[in-house]
Parts: sequence; structure tokens; C-alpha cells
Amino acid sequence: MRAMIFQQIVNEDAGCIAYLIGCGQAGEALVVDPGRDRVDDYVAWARRKGLSLTHIVETHIHADHLSGNQALAAKTGARIHIHPAAEAAYPHAPMDHGDEITVGTVRIRAIHTPGHTPDSICLLVTDLSRGEEPWFLLTGDTLFVGDVGRPDFGGEGAAATLYESLRTRVLTLPDSVEVYPAHGAGSSCGRAMSSKPGSTIGFERRFNPALQAKTADDFVRALMTGLPPKPPGFDRIIARNRSQALPSSGDPEPLSVAQVREAMAKGAVVLDARSPAEYGEGHIPGAVNVWIESNPFAARVAMMTPPDSRFVLVATGPSDLTRAAQGLGRAGMDDIAGYLQRGMTDWKSLGLPEARVPQITVHDLATMREEQPELVVVDVREPSEWDDGHIAGAINVPMGQAIERRNEIPADRPKAVLCAGGLRSSSVISALLRSGVSGWYNVAGGMREWSRAGYPTVKSGESQSGA
Repeated sequence: MRAMIFQQIVNEDAGCIAYLIGCGQAGEALVVDPGRDRVDDYVAWARRKGLSLTHIVETHIHADHLSGNQALAAKTGARIHIHPAAEAAYPHAPMDHGDEITVGTVRIRAIHTPGHTPDSICLLVTDLSRGEEPWFLLTGDTLFVGDVGRPDFGGEGAAATLYESLRTRVLTLPDSVEVYPAHGAGSSCGRAMSSKPGSTIGFERRFNPALQAKTADDFVRALMTGLPPKPPGFDRIIARNRSQALPSSGDPEPLSVAQVREAMAKGAVVLDARSPAEYGEGHIPGAVNVWIESNPFAARVAMMTPPDSRFVLVATGPSDLTRAAQGLGRAGMDDIAGYLQRGMTDWKSLGLPEARVPQITVHDLATMREEQPELVVVDVREPSEWDDGHIAGAINVPMGQAIERRNEIPADRPKAVLCAGGLRSSSVISALLRSGVSGWYNVAGGMREWSRAGYPTVKSGESQSGA
């Protein structure tokens, strides 16, 4: 019986993936890329498998979530390993190109693959109990299933470096080597990541669009073209992940209506984590709506709220509150004043002002476009989604740019906002309502329902009268 233990631990709310690799015979294991909100889970998983955590490895300094490496090390005594280029300020053992960690019969070798970040490494894993042939590669954010990492931190120069890392250190591996990345669908660290949990070098070599470039120039051009703006908060999270970790602030406290109003008067942002329909039916004026089921939740909150915001949470129930607090904490947004006790019930019972956003169907939208020529259709999807098909005459203002480009949206005309399904559109409406722009309709079901209902669309470059 082989001794190797391999566990992929997916955080579906953020698209983040951690890994537990161990040797049952030795009773030891390591964790790769742990998230701060799952530390107890890693300890519990290892305990259930009879393993002691001895090592923690980071494939790079993460920009989209706070690492749990220091908290996990404090709980287990495990040693943290990270590449020297990360310039980490906490105690750790540097892990450079070619360095190895052995856990029983399992060998983990670092391959330095700069590009996404200067410190990026991949981890080549071999189960020595079955031979010297490498089994799989943990690719961090260097190579995803169906995509490659964003070169956000060095532009074209970093993209060229990534090309060399892939060409000389990743794609030289045998086709049979399995590929397991640090992020999957829903993460903001790539553009077209698959929801598949893994792949192989051979499959990615053949089918990954980002790997089809014949030259470095072609690769850089393709990678940099249409690259979405760097999500807000990335630089702040990187700084936090380099530094000594601060203790968690704990669970948010329940707040009365009076306490919520006091917090708002001092600048706190009400974050309404309910569905767009519930938010639209009635919400605290000025609240920002990001449904807890939005993916990625924390990244969307960061897009729609000012940096370093202090939050008051509104949610449907205790489990949603817990998920919201964990999601915010994962992205370093720890400043939570508390949550509105009993949700909107007390607010409504006191007769306090509520704001509303009409929710309309795609059929309503089709009728309104005919009857109200002054109606503006605002599409907040990404340019690639827009290019694949949009409503003739609509304007495209992607979600992440909506606040800074709000002057492009006519303030004095009625506005119907849509995305793929109605979540991003509600978030954009809430943020622009907060900035003082009114006259909104949220299109429930978005472009999916519009297309499913057979209404006409055009693609970029086609005539605006096309179907």
C-alpha cells in the first residue's frame, strides 16, 4: 500500500485552493497555501488522518486573500517555507529553486517560476514509494487549468518572465505530470480559469489558450490585451501577507438599530449581504449590496466600497453573517463594527426610511426599451462577455470600473442595469446609489435570461441592428 496522502482543499467562496500532502507511514504532512479562515480545518483534517503538520509552504505572496501560515505555524509548530524574493518579515525557512522537503516517502522540490510574482514557485511532488518519476506539480498562480497567472506586478516585463518560466521550467516536464493550481474558477488571479480541479501538463500544453503563443512577443501581447484592472486591495493584502500577522478581531457583535445609525454617522458602510431581490424590496439607504452567494464575495465588496472601510453587516441569517465575516477577513477587511441584530426586522418596525430598487424581468426590459426611448441600458459585464453578445445601444461599464466611470452614465435618465445573472448589476446599482445617482432598475436574470428568451443581441463589430 502506498503511503502518500493527498488532499485538495477548495474554498469555493474565493476560488482559493490549498493542499495537504503527507506520508501515512511517517505520520507527517505539509500544507501548501493555507488560507487564514481555514486554519482549524487543516489541523482537523491532518488529525483525522493521523498526521502531524511539520511544514507549511507558500507558492508566492498572495494578493487576493490573507494567508493562514503564521496562525497555522503557531498552532502546530510547523515551519514556514517561502521563496527569498517574497521578502517575508516573519520567521521562515527560505525555499529557493531546487530546494527539497521530504515527508516520509514523499519528496517536494521547488521550481522557481517568476512572472506572476517574482517569488512564485511550483512544487514538483514525487511519491518515492512508487518510483522516482514525478507524480504532480502544484503550480501556484503560475499555471492554471485553462489560463496562466496575471502579470499585475511587473506588466510586460513580468509577462515575458512568465513566458520563460513556463517554457523552460514547467512545459519541459512530462505530459503525464498532473497539474494542481492555487486558484480555480471564481478567483480574480486569472481571466479564464476552468472549474476543473486539476489537469496534466500534456492537456494544458495542447488546450490552454495562453500556452498557444509561438513567441514571447505573442505571449506578452495576448496576456496584456484586455487584462482587467487590478482588483482593489491587492497591494494592501500583499503588505499584510509579508508582515507579522495581527490577531483576528473575532466574531462581529450584534448591534441595535441605534448603534447601527451611530456607526453610519461615523462613516461605517452598511454591507447588505442579502440577495438582490431582498435588497431591492427594502434596504437601509446607502447600503452596498453584495450577496453572500456572489463569487468572489470579498473581491466584489472591495470593488464597491472605499478602501479601509468599516462595515456594518446585514444578512438573512447567522450562517450568512459568519460567511460574510470570514470572507471579509480572508481579504484583510477586518474592520467590522458589528451586524444589525434581527436583520431588517427592527429597522422596519421602527418605521425608519428604506430605499428600494425595482427588480425587472427581461420581458419588462424589452417593453421598456420600446415605450421609453430615454431608457439607458447599462451592461456591467467584462469586455470579453460584452464582445460575445450584448443588447444593441447598451453602454458597457464593467463592474470594477463602475464607480470611477460613473460620469459616463446619464444621471438624469432612467437606467436598467444588467450583467450575466443579476448579481453584479445589483452591486453596481447599490454603489452608485450610495454616490448619489438615482433612477435604477435591476434586470433579474441578466443576459442569460435575455438570450434564453430569444431577444436580439449583437456582437462587437456587428451592425447594431444585427440579431
